[in-house]
Amino acid sequence: MAMTHRSLLVIVAVLVVAAALGAVALWPSFGRVRQQVEPVSADRSLIDATIVDVEPVGPMDQPGLPPQARSVVLTARRADNGETVVFAAVDESGDLYHAGDRVRLERFDSPTEEGPATYGVADFRRGPALIAVAALLALAVVALTRWQGLRALLGLGLAFGVIVGFIVPALLSGQHPLAVALVGCVAIVVAMQYLSHGVKPPTTAAVVASAATLAVTVALGAWVVDLASLTGLAEQKARLANVQLGGISVQGLLLAGLVVGTLGVLSDVTMTQSATVFVLRRDDPGVGYRALVGRALEAGRDHVAATVNTLFLAYAGASLPLLIVFVTGPVAVGPAVTGEVVAVEVVRALVGSLGLVTAVPLTTLLAAALARGQPRDGVQPTEGEGGSLPAAGSSPGEDDPVGAALASPAPGADRGGGHAEPGDADQPDEPGQGHAEADADQWEQRLRRSYGLDDDSR
Repeated sequence: MAMTHRSLLVIVAVLVVAAALGAVALWPSFGRVRQQVEPVSADRSLIDATIVDVEPVGPMDQPGLPPQARSVVLTARRADNGETVVFAAVDESGDLYHAGDRVRLERFDSPTEEGPATYGVADFRRGPALIAVAALLALAVVALTRWQGLRALLGLGLAFGVIVGFIVPALLSGQHPLAVALVGCVAIVVAMQYLSHGVKPPTTAAVVASAATLAVTVALGAWVVDLASLTGLAEQKARLANVQLGGISVQGLLLAGLVVGTLGVLSDVTMTQSATVFVLRRDDPGVGYRALVGRALEAGRDHVAATVNTLFLAYAGASLPLLIVFVTGPVAVGPAVTGEVVAVEVVRALVGSLGLVTAVPLTTLLAAALARGQPRDGVQPTEGEGGSLPAAGSSPGEDDPVGAALASPAPGADRGGGHAEPGDADQPDEPGQGHAEADADQWEQRLRRSYGLDDDSR
C-alpha cells in the first residue's frame, strides 16, 4: 500500500478551502460584538496603582471568611495621576498585600455628588511578569532549535491570533460554538504544523491525521456530553457569560473548549508518530507496509500512555482546589465526582484521551502509506551502518583495517587452493547504491575472491 505526497497535499488543500469557506460563513459581526461587550466593560473602571503601605486593623470573624482573614487599610498610589488613595480591604489569606505590590484598583463613585469615590483591589498586575516569562521561553526555544523554534513561535502567535481574532468574536456574535471551534482548529493545525516543521511528507501526514482526529473528537464529545447530560452551567464563568452576553449556547461552549483544549496535545502526538514512521522507513528502506505499521505502533503505545497520563494529571492539577473542597466536605466521593462540576473535567480528560488513542493508529497508517510511496533514491551507506566501506579510488589499508588485512595475506599462505598476487587480481567494482549492510557484504566477498581467500577465512 502506497500513497503519494501530492495526493495528501490535495486533501490538505481541500481542508484549507473548507476552513476558509467556514470562516467566511461564520465570520463574526464585530458591530454586534461591540454592542455586547461595551455595556459589560463600561460597568468597571480599572486603574493601575502601587501599594505604598499596609496597616493591619484586626481579624474578621464573619461567616463565609476563613479564620485567618483580617481587615487592613491600604494606601496606594495611582499610576495615571500620582494621586494617593486610602481605603479598607479584606485580606483573606492574612498575608496577601505588601508594600510595593502592583495592583489594579476598581473605582466606585459615590451615590451622591458630594461624596468621595471609594476604591477596592480588583486584581494584581501580572503583565510584566508574564511578558518576562514568555520572553525567557522564546529565548530558550530559539537557542535550542534555532530557525525551527522561531517558526514554531510564529505559529503559536498565529494560533493565538485565530483564537482572539476569530473564535472568541464569533462566539460572542452568536455563531454555533462547535462549528466555530472546528473551523478555527483546522486553520490552527495547518498553520502551526507547516510553520513549525515545513512542507514535507511527515508534516502533511500529521496535518491530515490531526484534522480527521478532530472530527472524531467532536463527534465523541457531542455524544458524551449528551449521554452524561452535561449542561455547561456548572461553571461560574459560563453562567456569567450567558447572563451578561446572552444568546450563547453554554453546552456548545463546553464542547468548543474541549476541542480547543485537546488540540495542543493532539498536534504533538500526530507529528511525533508521523516522524517516527519516516525514521523507521529511512533506516530500513526495504521494510514492508505491515511491518512498518507494526514497528511504529510499538513506539506509539509508549507515547500514548505517557500523553494520556499527562492529560489526566493536567486536568487533575487544574481541579485540585475543587477536589480538596469535595474531599473535605460533607458530600461523599461518589456523588462529588459525578456532580457536573467535576464530571466536566472527567469528560474532558476522557474524550481528549480517546482522541489521542484514535490519532496514533490513524497517523501511523497514513504516514506508513506515504512513506512507502516515497522514492528510495538518496539512501546512501553511512558510517557505522553495515561497516565502513573503502572510498572510491583508495587502496586497501587507507582508513580500512579489514581491507588492509585482506589485501596483505601472510607470506606462504595457501588459502582457497592457491595464492593470487594482488597485482594479478581483478579489482572489484565499487559498492552499489542501496542498503549499506548488503553492500558491505558484497564488497567483502569480492575482495576475498579477488585475493583467493575462502569465505570462512575470517
